[in-house]
Amino acid sequence: MGGLARLFCLVLAACSAAAAALIVLPAPSMPLALAAIVASEKSAVIVGAALLALALALADLRWGHRSALPPALSAVLALGAIAIGLYPIVEAHRLAHQHGVALDLRRALGAPIDLEGPGRPNLTVPYLTVDDGAALSLDVYLPTKRPAAPARAVLVAHGGFWSSGARGEAPLASRHLADLGFTVFDVEFRLKPQPNWQSAIGDLKCAIGWVKRHASTPDWNVDPTRLVLLGRSSGGHLALMAAYAAADPALPPSCDAGDTSVDAVVALYAPTDLIWGYEHPSNLRAADSRARQRAFLGGPPETEGDRYRALSPVLRVTPAAPRTLLAHGGRDQFLSHAHMDLLAARLAAAGVPHQALFIPYAQHAFDFGGGFSDQIFEATLLRFLGTEAL
Repeated sequence: MGGLARLFCLVLAACSAAAAALIVLPAPSMPLALAAIVASEKSAVIVGAALLALALALADLRWGHRSALPPALSAVLALGAIAIGLYPIVEAHRLAHQHGVALDLRRALGAPIDLEGPGRPNLTVPYLTVDDGAALSLDVYLPTKRPAAPARAVLVAHGGFWSSGARGEAPLASRHLADLGFTVFDVEFRLKPQPNWQSAIGDLKCAIGWVKRHASTPDWNVDPTRLVLLGRSSGGHLALMAAYAAADPALPPSCDAGDTSVDAVVALYAPTDLIWGYEHPSNLRAADSRARQRAFLGGPPETEGDRYRALSPVLRVTPAAPRTLLAHGGRDQFLSHAHMDLLAARLAAAGVPHQALFIPYAQHAFDFGGGFSDQIFEATLLRFLGTEAL
């Protein structure tokens, strides 16, 4: 094997090993933590590249006449990448079998990364004018074929540590839900000025009330009694708070919203116990979650402890809470899956119908990659909501 071929083999093996390492090692920065999401969900690509590097290295070891060190190093790196890269694949198939889900490898490999906006919704409608005169809007994704009966509405709250992100965060997911028969309302809420805990929850409640009051229009027809809140990350926290504290006068809507109760709430990788989360951050090199909490809540737990407790979904669970679906990854570097476990235990103790989906190999934002994790979650979500939505 020539020098360039040896170099290509070594570089391919090293890149495969580095990508595989992201699956299991703490990321030293936010960009690498985000890259770890792709590495986990597209690990079949890593395995494929490592297999090619291994084949080239073994051929070089057998037929090469130069030093055996470069191909031997390439083989070791490739074997390590294969072993680590297979972990998410094996775990996904185990979990899929456990939940009765058929996985689609072609879909997992071909699915694009669901990056933030523009979302190409069917409509964008204002639902609230705030104090500074700015209008907050909803992106509306309509079912491809308008159902004969009123559709189930899904209100989506985006993530971003309560301080960033925007509606249109996962436009492919919203469009896919609409293609499955749901009417999706992607909610814009206030991020600034911080602390914005009251305005963010109040805006989300206002959006719920607006959708209920406008359940039937020439553009859509939804059932106001079957409304679902779906939130990701910090948006999952907001969704849980809006659902569990719908009638709390201390957390009023940002408008005269009327009834803001919901039929169900879905929270993906969401913070649920804010004091516990502050004391047990996941990976501060990936993101300074403590600083984001202080900005959102107006200070640390030492000075704002009552607010931290009042805004912790685990402490807002009652037997009247709406049925709840939780999902979290075991490799989440932004937020420990213990948040899901703590809330699931409270829901069980209160007798609230709920389901907790733990994906052992998945990172934060696992549903943005279109991989096996997303397929398992989608099947779980559809079963949780009921096939009448399809």
